Amino acid sequence: MNLDARIEALIFASDEPLSIARLRALLGEDVRSADIREALARLQAAYAERGIRLVEVAGGWQFRSAPECADIVHQLWQTRPPKLSRSMLETLAIIAYRQPVTRAEIEALRGVRVSSSMMSALQERGWVKVLGRKEVPGRPHLYGTSKAFLVDFGLNSLADLPEITELVDQEDIAAAEAGIEAELEETEATHAETTAEAATPSEDQPASA
Repeated sequence: MNLDARIEALIFASDEPLSIARLRALLGEDVRSADIREALARLQAAYAERGIRLVEVAGGWQFRSAPECADIVHQLWQTRPPKLSRSMLETLAIIAYRQPVTRAEIEALRGVRVSSSMMSALQERGWVKVLGRKEVPGRPHLYGTSKAFLVDFGLNSLADLPEITELVDQEDIAAAEAGIEAELEETEATHAETTAEAATPSEDQPASA
């Protein structure tokens, strides 16, 4: 069986996008990455006018139905997937563009409180994950997007997101960032004062010798 057919079968059978490195591991080390790229280009051209397309997504390759067939494909499902609320979309967009970002920073940019249930919902969908903790008082979680976010939104990488200038006014972003910095400075100052007060003995309690 020729290389094109083997690659076609692997991508068709896979539940997730297959990278060139993964394809090479499955096909055997004797197959060069350059040969795989050429085969992918041939397959992509062969499917260009069909109802199924070979697309590069999340750093790998996957077969997907053609966008122009979306309406008829949707008829396969009796129930429609639940729509995302505007607040959830705004939160997801901030995480995607500003990651790694804390919940407090998300709230400062949105101007409203972000509920724990909303963050949990985004994590349950697999679009958002905890990347670590920020080295500030309280060490809040840092959030970012996952590979599932790229796959579900048809993106090969975060670089494929629309330019942020097309979506948000830069003056609003600058004002929000200034507010975040001021809030962090105030938090750090309060923390320092509390620490200093705790270290200073009271008048009623003599300092230890």
